[in-house]
Amino acid sequence: MSFVHLHVHSQYSLLEAACDFDSLCARAVDYNMPALAITDYGNMFGAIEFYFAAQKAGIKPIIGIEVFIAPKGRLVKGEDQNSVRMPNRRLVLLAMSYKGYQNICKISSIGYQEGFYYKPRIDYEVLEKYSDDLIALSGGTMGDVPWTFKNLGEEKAYERIDFYKNLYGDRFYLELTRMGLAENEEINQFLIRAGRERNIKIVAGNDVHYTHPQDQVAQEVLICIGSNKTLQDPSRFRLGSDQFYLKSAEQMREIFKDVPEACDATLEITERCNLKFQLKTSDGKPIYHLPSYPTENGVSTSQEMARLSKQGLEKRFSEFAERGEPIDEDRKPVYYERLQYELKIIEQMDFNGYFLIVQDFISWAKENDIPVGPGRGSGAGSLVAYSLGITDLDPMPYNLLFERFLNPERISMPDFDIDFCQENRGRVIDYVTNKYGQGSVSQIITYGKLQAKAAIRDVGRVIGMTYAEVDVVSKLMPDKLGLTLKEALELEPRLREMMEDDPKIGT
Repeated sequence: MSFVHLHVHSQYSLLEAACDFDSLCARAVDYNMPALAITDYGNMFGAIEFYFAAQKAGIKPIIGIEVFIAPKGRLVKGEDQNSVRMPNRRLVLLAMSYKGYQNICKISSIGYQEGFYYKPRIDYEVLEKYSDDLIALSGGTMGDVPWTFKNLGEEKAYERIDFYKNLYGDRFYLELTRMGLAENEEINQFLIRAGRERNIKIVAGNDVHYTHPQDQVAQEVLICIGSNKTLQDPSRFRLGSDQFYLKSAEQMREIFKDVPEACDATLEITERCNLKFQLKTSDGKPIYHLPSYPTENGVSTSQEMARLSKQGLEKRFSEFAERGEPIDEDRKPVYYERLQYELKIIEQMDFNGYFLIVQDFISWAKENDIPVGPGRGSGAGSLVAYSLGITDLDPMPYNLLFERFLNPERISMPDFDIDFCQENRGRVIDYVTNKYGQGSVSQIITYGKLQAKAAIRDVGRVIGMTYAEVDVVSKLMPDKLGLTLKEALELEPRLREMMEDDPKIGT
């Protein structure tokens, strides 16, 4: 029989796990597993990327999260270093549907916005509010129930079990783990007994942190980079065994042969999780849910765009004249023709609302003496944007192409690059949030990745190489943007020679 891993960390459990989606999915396919879950620590950074990677590999994606539960409440910070700084109670949540996915996203956001203290933390109040369409697993040895059993005793552990059963019903499972940790079996026997007494199903997990057994060292190096330790440091954190990899169905069923129902439960949970994203059309084109703009007196966004654009262009003509640089009358029809052309494309692609919203908050910023950049990127090629005051560069004298910004053949969604005064940027965000609703506004993240040279320096430090030794290797790295270590070895033969001659460098 098969098995599905439901407790898996990826590279988005930042500096804690050494799994990339391609290797995870490929391994699951090798093992003939029908599905795979992703449950990163406190975040949903990789959810969409993993969803498509799993689909591409031909397996069912299960989207989840492992949350940190603040024992004294998410708003308590700095009061007790042992229980606040190092959150030590966890819970695994899996989305059964799109509603469940939305609930996990909300839980994660609250963890960052309200509960963040070294880690994104939530509390029981948040779990109660956003529990619909979620399956909950008690987690590994650091899970809320196991931790409570080990540190506070059986009675308190049963209180936690009863809380979760009342909250999730038959969507709550007690997770058994056997990764060679000293406390595993004592916890497992309690969970098996509690499951029988409370009529709660057990499920097998492996708390995956790296794909292959040989990746253990890489995972330990990542932890050392994140905690500024070396591998030789006896005080460094380590997982406690070499068993935190993606095991085969046969391995998992052998490990849990005394409780086969725990492995069967992974397949049952897989059947219950049916999250689907409608992000692309049948022919592979992205589906966008574009914002709407509130208009008055039944005026359509198309009419409002045409009115404001024409009005804005005429205002620009007046500004030219005031500067002593009037537009020749025979040139104005060229401007109006270009304006109509752009408006037609914008209407065709349903971007009226987007343009109107952007001009709205830029106009507000300027009215409130908040400096706004003149515009950059392909958006500066739009005459409509110039007419609306989104940009301050006339694209016509420079023959800038509107099509670089927006055209019916473009697959990716365009966006305006807008620069606000750093000091007052928050005021603009507050304005947009207050006008269009908190649920309609979010910020995006940029992931800082270790480039090849930086990776060599960090890894060298962790494995105990001297600065001089690391410097020799680092300086051999070719200067190429986005260079991978594999590419570097192909481009610089001396690197491979050093790897073969020095085991430490080969590490």
